[in-house]
Amino acid sequence: SGTPSPKRTLTTRSPAIRGSRDRFTGESYTVLGDTIMDCGQHYWEVKALKDCKSYSVGVSYRNLGKFDQLGKTNTTWCIHINNWLQPSFAAKHNNKAKSLDGTAPGRIGVFCDLDSGQLSFYNAETKQLIHTFKAKFSQPVVPAFMVWCGGLSLSTGMQVPSAVKSFQKNENGLGGSNSSLNSVAQ
Repeated sequence: SGTPSPKRTLTTRSPAIRGSRDRFTGESYTVLGDTIMDCGQHYWEVKALKDCKSYSVGVSYRNLGKFDQLGKTNTTWCIHINNWLQPSFAAKHNNKAKSLDGTAPGRIGVFCDLDSGQLSFYNAETKQLIHTFKAKFSQPVVPAFMVWCGGLSLSTGMQVPSAVKSFQKNENGLGGSNSSLNSVAQ
């Protein structure tokens, strides 16, 4: 995170939840980050490796169930990229998907501003806004990733890029692509 939360804590790992093969099912792998975000601004970037067929990146509450998928519950928010048979690019939350215009960028920047209740996704190369979720997070969140057949490269500990800060300040984080998936987190 670019601006560490003053109350930032780390979770302990429980083998049944994060560390064991029991966490993974089928060919999709959901991984929850171990850094709890409860306030402040956080930024990280994700790049799919060449062999990656499909993936999701976003945030989740820590209690994501073993068989839950990102974007299919009211406690997860994500961008999903499918490069398999029929390519697709969508924002997902609470089992609702909104198709996004254009093609998925090679690297995605994730900006989570817990104090203003916004989760924004950017093309990390151009710093253009892809999608923003507006949510009142009622619990701390963790970074979350789901991968099908492939891998991801993750860059953390980054400062929030000045272009992202400027956009958030000028536009108050509201982009035209966020209207159908606005949410109040439970």
